[in-house]
Amino acid sequence: MNTLFPSIGVATMSVLLGVTAVPTAAQSPGSLLIWPISPVIEGNAPAAALWLENPGKAPITLQVRIFAWTQQHGEDLYADQQDILGTPPILTIDPGQRQLIRLTRMVPPPDVPEKPYRIIVDQIPTVDAAVPAGGAQGASVSFRMRYSLPLFSQAKAGDGEKKTPPPPPQLGWRTGTDGTGRFIEIRNSGTGHARLSDLGFSRTGKHTGLAEGLFGYVLPGATMRWPLPAGVEPQGDLIATLNGRAQSRIERLPE
Repeated sequence: MNTLFPSIGVATMSVLLGVTAVPTAAQSPGSLLIWPISPVIEGNAPAAALWLENPGKAPITLQVRIFAWTQQHGEDLYADQQDILGTPPILTIDPGQRQLIRLTRMVPPPDVPEKPYRIIVDQIPTVDAAVPAGGAQGASVSFRMRYSLPLFSQAKAGDGEKKTPPPPPQLGWRTGTDGTGRFIEIRNSGTGHARLSDLGFSRTGKHTGLAEGLFGYVLPGATMRWPLPAGVEPQGDLIATLNGRAQSRIERLPE
């Protein structure tokens, strides 16, 4: 299994919560709108829809790939897979237009409550055909952006259920120190993923934030670790927006 596209990236283009846009050359003057930000293939559905829209003033060409997603030793791991097919895999979107990407399940629903994947949308570089006076062909600059967002395939719904209810995460946290400094570790012993936003410590009416907006994901059965910012003391309750539900308290684990 390969480690690809580390999840700690700089969101330079997209302000959509849950989408990471990572520059692979230089910051692009273009942009891309993506929705939904966390697509789900429900248990009784053969596919899900992903929409891409070009709000810019020039056409953009994109490549869409889907990878299996796991978390081991505190890191996100991605690998090739054949379970989910995204079509079309390569597309060009004109200015002001949108394109439907169909996320089709090629295998039966998983035998676990949910199975995680990662969708990678790459902007394919384009080279300005104009050559500056006295310049050589190929001297112009091209740009490329990479967008990464989660995809979850759910188990088949039970008899009498229209769709599978989202499986719940079960979280616990602790702090520690390693060779790089202090860290906060969050463990998920539940059957569903945890999407953490607006994480911080709350004590006697005082709130110390660790991050605004998206903090990260913890998949079922996984443990993830993040550096603890300097000056932040892990005192009081750890509070986060959990899968869109505000002010969820996370239990502290024994040290």
